[in-house]
Amino acid sequence: MSNTATDPNNTKPNDSRFDYHASSLLHQLKIKNKTYQLPIYLPDATLGVVRNLDSQDLNRAQIEGVVINTYHLRRQPGIKILQKIGGIKNLMSFSGLTASDSGGFQLFSLINKDPKLGKITDKGVVLYTGKNQQKKQLFTPEESIRVQFAINSDIMICLDDFTPDDADEERIQLSIDRTVEWARRCKIEFEKQLKKHGFTDDNRPLLFAPIQGHRHHQLRKQCADKLLEIGFDGYGLGGWPFDDQGNFDYEMCAVNASLTPDNLPRFALGIGKPDNITRLHQMGYHIFDCVLPTRDARHQRLYVWKKNPAEVDFSEINLSRDDDWYEYLYINRGAFNTDPQPISQFCDCPTCQNYSRAYLNHLFKAKDGTAFKLAEMHNLRFYTQVIEKLRKTEEK
Repeated sequence: MSNTATDPNNTKPNDSRFDYHASSLLHQLKIKNKTYQLPIYLPDATLGVVRNLDSQDLNRAQIEGVVINTYHLRRQPGIKILQKIGGIKNLMSFSGLTASDSGGFQLFSLINKDPKLGKITDKGVVLYTGKNQQKKQLFTPEESIRVQFAINSDIMICLDDFTPDDADEERIQLSIDRTVEWARRCKIEFEKQLKKHGFTDDNRPLLFAPIQGHRHHQLRKQCADKLLEIGFDGYGLGGWPFDDQGNFDYEMCAVNASLTPDNLPRFALGIGKPDNITRLHQMGYHIFDCVLPTRDARHQRLYVWKKNPAEVDFSEINLSRDDDWYEYLYINRGAFNTDPQPISQFCDCPTCQNYSRAYLNHLFKAKDGTAFKLAEMHNLRFYTQVIEKLRKTEEK
C-alpha cells in the first residue's frame, strides 16, 4: 500500500474518500522485553478492573491488554499502595499489556461539567476538593508521569489539554500550545523516572503523546510537527472524533494518521465501534481502546457477525460507506425468551459455548449480575475476533 499524497495548504488527503493508507504497518510492539502483536484492542479498566469481569475472564475473552486511568488510580488505591505492591499488574493479577491514560480527558470532563470543581491553567489542572473551593490541588504533567510510574504501566500517555468540542480557533491554539508544552515537561519527567527506576532501553515503558487540533487540519499538523520535534515512542489521536453533525470524522482521523511516521505506533484513543476500528486500521492506526463493548453489553446490546467471519474480507472495506458485516442483537426482546441458540454461531466465547439466548434473556430480566458478565465476555470476544481478522488480513 502507498501513502495518499496530502495538500500542504490544508493538510487534507487528496483522495475524496480520505483513505490514507500507511505504507508500512507495524506488526509488533516490543515493550519491557515482551512482544505484542498489532493491531490490538484494549478494553477500559479504569481502576484496574473491567466492570463485572476478573482477569481470568479477560483471558477467556482473549483480551491481551487493558487501559487504566492515571487520575482515578491516583485517588484509589493511591500512589503509596501501587508502589508497595509493584504496580497495577500485580494488583489485578494480569500479565497483559497495560496502557495508562494520563487523566486529561477525565479532568476536562469533570471541570466542563462543573467549573467550580477546577480549572485548566498553563501550569496544570487545578482541582478543588469541593464546590466551596476551600482546598485545591495542582495536577501537573510531572505528577501524571510520576503516578504512571507508580502504576508501572507499559504505555504511558502525556497529559494533554483536551480541546472543547465548541472551541474557536483561539481556544484550539491554546490547547495545542499547552499540549506541546505539557508533553515536553512529561518527557523530561519521564526520562528522570527512567533513570531513577533503573530502566534500560530494552526494558523500559513507552511514552506516547496525543495530537490535538480539533477539526482544524493545519493546526493539528502544527501540533504534530512540534511533538515530533520533541520525540516520542508513539502518538495518539487526541480530541473528539466527530464532525459538526455528530458523524464520525474519518477525514480528520486520516489527516491525523498522515502526520506521523509509519514506523511509529499510532494509538486511536477512545476508538471505537467495530467498523471504526477496521477503517482506522487501514489508515495506519495500531492500538484501540473503547468502553463500547462492555457498556453495550450491560445495556443488553450484543455484537454478532452477519455471516461467517471467514467470508469477511477486511482488505476490501470501503472507507466511504458503512459496511454490512455485523449487527446488534438486543437480548432483552421477547423473541429470545425460548431461543435455544447461542448468541452467535460464529463465536467461541465461554458464553456462546455454554449458554443460550434464552438463559441470558432470563438473567437480564432477573437482574442477576451474571448477565453482565456473560454479555461482556461475548462482546469482548467479538472485538478480539475482529482484531484477529485484521492481523490475518495484514499477513496476506
